[in-house]
Amino acid sequence: MSEIRNGMAADMVPGARWRKGSRSGAVGNCVEVAPVDDVRTAIRDSKNTHGQALVFNGPVIASFTRAVNEGIVTSPDAAHAAEAYLRQLVSRGFEFLHPRDASGEIAAVVGVRAHHNVIDVVRLHAEDNVIASRVPLDTDDVLNPSVVLWQRIGAVHEVLRQMIDLPDDRTPGVLGRLGADAALNGCWLPTSPGRAKWLPATA
Repeated sequence: MSEIRNGMAADMVPGARWRKGSRSGAVGNCVEVAPVDDVRTAIRDSKNTHGQALVFNGPVIASFTRAVNEGIVTSPDAAHAAEAYLRQLVSRGFEFLHPRDASGEIAAVVGVRAHHNVIDVVRLHAEDNVIASRVPLDTDDVLNPSVVLWQRIGAVHEVLRQMIDLPDDRTPGVLGRLGADAALNGCWLPTSPGRAKWLPATA
């Protein structure tokens, strides 16, 4: 029996029987879950079934499910709050990817959303090392922008909360820089050296 670990290929999780949530939409922007043993559950991106799986223990999943069912967006426990905030970001249209460095190791978990002539970027390196930024839509490299309109750095639950609280369409100087009718198509996000993924914009 192969070792079950966080970050392993989702289609290699032994014995996994993947299923989508009953409220998943038809656009494919959802996750799938599979119990892998008596105490752990794996989660994967339904759009990338061969990608990496995240593996959580039972108490984390139970707490997260309870918070969603009860409509709780904050929690006394920072880890639980962070999970709720990540879910909110996904519901707003953030796409999450795992860019890799030259050696193939995951460099960070990166969430990106292009909208209203800006691009919002969340980079998760560790629980206490998260960077959230808003950059102009015409930014060529969203991971190394030359112009930053807004930025916060710190613990995951605090930085994600501030990104969620940031108004979508009222960043000073953005419309004046690009024009109110600027084309809004999306942005490229580097996924590994020499490769990138196109992320379409949301309204």
